[in-house]
Amino acid sequence: MFYEMKKFYKSTAVLIVFVLALLFAIGMPILFIHDYTSCNYSTEKKVTTNGLNGLKDRKEQLQKVSGILSTDKLNKALIFYKSQPQGDKAYFKMEDKYPQFLSLLTDAYTPYGKNTVDITRISNANNFYTRNIERVKERMHLLGNGFISSNERQEVLNKAANISKPYTLEFFDQWPILIKSLLLVYILIILSAILISNRLFSFEKENNMDIILNSAGRKKLVRIGFQKNFAMITYLSLEFILCTAITTAIVFGTIGITSWNSQIQILPNFFTFIYSWSIGEMFIYYLIIAWICILSIALIGAFINSTLQETYTSLIISSLLMISPIFFKYSQLVSVGIQRYLCVQPINGISPLFFIDNLFIYQLGRSEEHTSEL
Repeated sequence: MFYEMKKFYKSTAVLIVFVLALLFAIGMPILFIHDYTSCNYSTEKKVTTNGLNGLKDRKEQLQKVSGILSTDKLNKALIFYKSQPQGDKAYFKMEDKYPQFLSLLTDAYTPYGKNTVDITRISNANNFYTRNIERVKERMHLLGNGFISSNERQEVLNKAANISKPYTLEFFDQWPILIKSLLLVYILIILSAILISNRLFSFEKENNMDIILNSAGRKKLVRIGFQKNFAMITYLSLEFILCTAITTAIVFGTIGITSWNSQIQILPNFFTFIYSWSIGEMFIYYLIIAWICILSIALIGAFINSTLQETYTSLIISSLLMISPIFFKYSQLVSVGIQRYLCVQPINGISPLFFIDNLFIYQLGRSEEHTSEL
């Protein structure tokens, strides 16, 4: 196995991508933390704070409202906002007294596919915890009748109705930083997977070693094939674990692990997701899915390379097969059946927005019934 792994570094491209993945694992979270901007409105003016100080300032702001997000709190915030003269000052006062509430109300009451809604036109927030169901219905309507079957529609609505409520609001801004950083790192690991897998079996042929291998006999060739795949899986798994550990340690070490048990629906762009997961659960699922998807891409590339026995041809074919689902999964140029197939291709698993969105279609994940007093 180690002999096979040594071959990977005979490719300058593989070595460069590995170094870049390590640099991204270190540099991306530092860069996103450095670029973070927090706004303080306590003086009725917008005062910005950057970097780690900005994150600490935002964390202090959210401590004012941290805890159970009841409809009573939301109604008080809505009444307060509507009592202010409309304009920048109303927004500043709302963000100072009830930070994040305006964003949550906007997420809940903006019709699916629209940019925003006038919150002052909402009479009350009593139906806040059923708004996700309405928005999911709107989304299914926009997708059309052929995209989701009637059984899937009912399953989707059941899952949306059974999300654990009420939500728990805590400081969560480290999670977008961590997810964005890991996404960029995983793109490079996928590049490693494509480069390694598409020369895994053609290496010997291109170095005139295939005649020796062909004389070894079928059983030995099969064993060598397994060794090659195992070496590739081990290498990519170690690269994945190392880069993930570095990025996660930087983010959690500097910002903390608050909101681990908060529902994913409090995150930006996650309000209409139908799974009753905490942010911590989602993060663990994301790591597992991303790892499986990276290995799947590598194994598909290895299969193509073993069939064609030509590095550049298999590299081009693999790249087209792996990357095209990103661009065509919602394209009107292909049929609904093909769109559904493209949605579950491995490349879509390296982003939590993509992989959780795909579970919306294929009835995967865990659904639990929860009851609570709001």
